[in-house]
Amino acid sequence: ETEEGHRALHDDFFPDRATTLPAPTAPEVASFASLNDVHFGEVKIGGVLTEDKEYGDAAPGFPVVRASDTELPYPRFMNADAVAQINQLGVDAAIIKGDIADRGLAAQFEEARECFARFLMPHHALLGNHDYLGVNRNNPVDGYALLGQEPAPRRIELGGWHLLLLETALPGEHYGVFGSERLEWLDAALAESTASQTPVLLIMHHQPVPPAFKDGYPNSIGMRPEDSLRLFEVIGRHPTIRAVLIGHTHRNRVRLYPEAGDVPFAETSNTKDYPGTFAHYRLFEDGSLHQEIRRIESRRALLHSTRCRDLFKGLYRHFTLGALSERCFAVGPMLR
Repeated sequence: ETEEGHRALHDDFFPDRATTLPAPTAPEVASFASLNDVHFGEVKIGGVLTEDKEYGDAAPGFPVVRASDTELPYPRFMNADAVAQINQLGVDAAIIKGDIADRGLAAQFEEARECFARFLMPHHALLGNHDYLGVNRNNPVDGYALLGQEPAPRRIELGGWHLLLLETALPGEHYGVFGSERLEWLDAALAESTASQTPVLLIMHHQPVPPAFKDGYPNSIGMRPEDSLRLFEVIGRHPTIRAVLIGHTHRNRVRLYPEAGDVPFAETSNTKDYPGTFAHYRLFEDGSLHQEIRRIESRRALLHSTRCRDLFKGLYRHFTLGALSERCFAVGPMLR
């Protein structure tokens, strides 16, 4: 109910009935949370998108929400409250899937590091396209070093699972790449997991894009289609991959690609504005897993994220939230 006592209306986003996720078929071995597109240092969201897909000026139907509108800038309190809520969950690890520093500036990485230091569990970060915007000949910002993180690609072992953090960014560009060196590293890491029959999650920033869909936004700033096809081929050869977890698009969406077999590619909504979320994952001994998208529950987070809901002529809600089945889903046991 609302504060005025009115019952919330049900719609396609929040139906009055839902099917719960299936009961686990094996013991839970680990859990973790993920954040993405946290954008420390961002000064506004909304307005009319510019040609390069940046937030532009306000116009009728295109309001702007500014970081200066609230006592604290919204990236700061949205992320702080997400960390506090994740701490309450008691997960085994936290993972940040890129776009940590909005302009790739050292001060933005330092602010992020201070926030992430409040995690009560180990945390692991990979960089996205925005994290490299501050990199140039005269300003060689090393985001990984400033965050106190080992660069991607790298492997995390959690509860008998392998979590592979992949690098997809190309400094100076918003689109992603996955060239031969990155493919070779991934193929070798997957060969080890396949030989040991270890369930695997791939975690990256950019979403892959098949050639037929390359021109529509946000696919136009996704992974290059030629690189995407090569990635699909590698994934399709390794049956221990349980899912691919993605940031970048600021939306909840799950897609399957025939070349990659039955592996779900799950994009997740952002932390800094609407719907103001993080993802909670439960991993099970038989290679099954559950994903749940959780909204940041503090009052200030809900007020801010709801204020952002109707940006871009009210289309933002439709773009970012996604169907319930794409926010919360299960992947069944691994065939051995």
